[in-house]
Amino acid sequence: MLRTFAERVKSVLGSVEVYLFGSYARCEWLNDSDIDIIVVSRGFKGLSLGERYAFLRRFLPPDRGFEILAYTDEEFEAVRKKSIVIQDASEYWIKIA
Repeated sequence: MLRTFAERVKSVLGSVEVYLFGSYARCEWLNDSDIDIIVVSRGFKGLSLGERYAFLRRFLPPDRGFEILAYTDEEFEAVRKKSIVIQDASEYWIKIA
C-alpha cells in the first residue's frame, strides 16, 4: 500500500521520500493504530501544511487513519536537528521510497 502511495505521489511531485515510523515500523501496532508517515518533497514548497495533507490524503485509503508529516527537503533537514520525535523515529523508521 505505501509503495503504491509513494509511486503515485512521485508521479505528480517528482522527487519524493517516504518513511514509515511509529507503531507499524516497530511492529507494535494495535487494531486501531494509525499509520505514521513522513513525506519529503521539494514539490511542497509554497504549500501550507493543510494543503500538503489534503493532497497526500487523496492517495491513501479513506478507511485507515494516518498521521502524515510533510516537509520540503530544507524543512526536513531542519526538523531532523530540532525535533526529538523525528530524531527518535530516525533510529527505526523504514524508508519506503
